[in-house]
Amino acid sequence: MSSLHESSPSRGSWKRAILRGGVASVVYTGLVFGYSALAPDVQITGSFWPSFGIGLPFAFGTIGIPIVLWIRYRIRGPAILMGFVLLFWHVLIYVPILGAEGGDAPAFALVLFWAPFYLLVYALLAGGEYWLRRREVATAVSQT
Repeated sequence: MSSLHESSPSRGSWKRAILRGGVASVVYTGLVFGYSALAPDVQITGSFWPSFGIGLPFAFGTIGIPIVLWIRYRIRGPAILMGFVLLFWHVLIYVPILGAEGGDAPAFALVLFWAPFYLLVYALLAGGEYWLRRREVATAVSQT
C-alpha cells in the first residue's frame, strides 16, 4: 500500500472526474444565478456573464473538487463535508435558532465565496483519509 492509486484504485480517468466535477459546478452556478435573476430581493452587481465567470471557479472549489476526489480516488470526506455545507447554507440557515431569515447575504454567496476556506478543510480531510488508508493496521488473531 505505497500509494493512493494502489490502495484505492480509481474508478475513472482524470478527464472523466474533472468533467463531472465541472458539470456539477456549472449546474450549481447556473441554478444560483437563475434564482438570482428571478428573485426580487437578490441583485447581481455588474453584468451577468462576468459574475457567472467569477462564480464558476468558486463553485468548482466548493462543489467540483470533492466530486473529483470521490470519483478519482474514492476519498469521501470532502464530499460529505460538501453535503453538510450545502445543507447548512441552503436549509439549516432558515431555522430560527441558527440563522436570521437568510441574513444579509443570500446563502449561495457564502457557499461560493468561502471556497478558499472549504478547499483548505477539504485538503485536510483528504490528507487524513489518505493517511488512515495507508496505515498498516495490525490485527490480533487469537490462537485457539
